[in-house]
Amino acid sequence: MLSAKSEEFLQKVLSYVKFSFDHRAIKDELENHLIDRMQDYEEQGYAEEEAEQMAVRAMGDAQEIGRELNREHNPIIGWLWRTSHFLVVLLIITNLYFVGLPIANAVGDTLMKINPAAGIPKSNIVYNLPVHQKVKLDNTVINFTNLVLEKNGDLNIFYRYYDTSLWGGGWSLGNIGIITDNLGNRYYNGSGSGGGGLVSTCRRTINHFAPNADTLIISYDYFNRQYRVEIPLKKVKENEY
Repeated sequence: MLSAKSEEFLQKVLSYVKFSFDHRAIKDELENHLIDRMQDYEEQGYAEEEAEQMAVRAMGDAQEIGRELNREHNPIIGWLWRTSHFLVVLLIITNLYFVGLPIANAVGDTLMKINPAAGIPKSNIVYNLPVHQKVKLDNTVINFTNLVLEKNGDLNIFYRYYDTSLWGGGWSLGNIGIITDNLGNRYYNGSGSGGGGLVSTCRRTINHFAPNADTLIISYDYFNRQYRVEIPLKKVKENEY
């Protein structure tokens, strides 16, 4: 739990954001960023209180951050978004009632922030495996959060990434690396998607994943930046696939 000092910092940032409907989402995102930075400092050996103070200082000036966020969360654009969002939901309800057509993609991005597998029908999921693997490339921290295996053989890799310098010269993460398994299979086919913000939430889908693989391996080695992540997988029964 964050201290009163950190809460004061967050409230000061929010005081500059005029569109109050976005306050909760902004605060959640800033809290996640702050907590992740605290954990980084604690892993370096700093005590919890000192790590929190360092994390707050590293976030930067609350006024500068608040004004930048206020530009991004313009009230006019915000109201237009809320109105269009309401119309989209109304359209979905209308189609479901009169036609019965699924239009899940229209709300997929919103639901993805709550549940990574929200856009995948439960009946198609073999397993949803929580993952807690974090790596760092320069100032960019990548946090792998979930693996979702579907009955059609697609394996979805969900992850978040952010720039620890916050307003520094971070780079966009367009590739998480080479994906293999413990059986020696290398996966090329698939797709990817992601969202913006201080913390980007992304999804990488690979096709025809081997059901008998025990470990997923992600290896990154580009421009002298390297990491390797090995994620143990759940055992899959024949009747589950």
